[in-house]
Amino acid sequence: MTPEEVVGVWRLASYTEVGEDGGTVAGPLGEAPAGLLIYTADGHVAVSMMKTGDAPALETYMGYSGQWRLAGDRMTHRVQVSAHPRMAGTEQIRRVTLDGETLSLRGTAVTPVGGRAPERVLTWRRAKPDGTAADGIAADHMAADSTASGGTGSSGTAFDSTAFDSTASDETAEKQEKETH
Repeated sequence: MTPEEVVGVWRLASYTEVGEDGGTVAGPLGEAPAGLLIYTADGHVAVSMMKTGDAPALETYMGYSGQWRLAGDRMTHRVQVSAHPRMAGTEQIRRVTLDGETLSLRGTAVTPVGGRAPERVLTWRRAKPDGTAADGIAADHMAADSTASGGTGSSGTAFDSTAFDSTASDETAEKQEKETH
């Protein structure tokens, strides 16, 4: 996978947590969260996710923005601003896979739950300019008269995967990798 293949807008398809037994359960935003993930060609990232429906959930909104870089199967988000101030200034390192129009990010929770930092899996589908995901499903909460802009086009700026300096050491990345297995 190349950085150019990741650039664009992605719609959240699922957000799950991997249990100690290897099974999956709904993540902290409940059974059917909605979300957008945006990767720009110049190395910026923005993610917004929210709970939908009336079912209880641990949280109602998660979001942050900053810079991103891809190195092999590692996606690093360097968080500048966040709905959760504890995340600002951190680097979130995720294992990433791309299968056609589906992007998956796997990593550990920032805050331990029940004494452990569970692995979480976020699955995204490439968004189309009309606001639907690549699979044609539109978000329930999207206003009928709104128009989506963006898509997968580039700003015309060449992508530079070294657009920011990493403050996380190889040791930190290795520790996070061990925690996710």
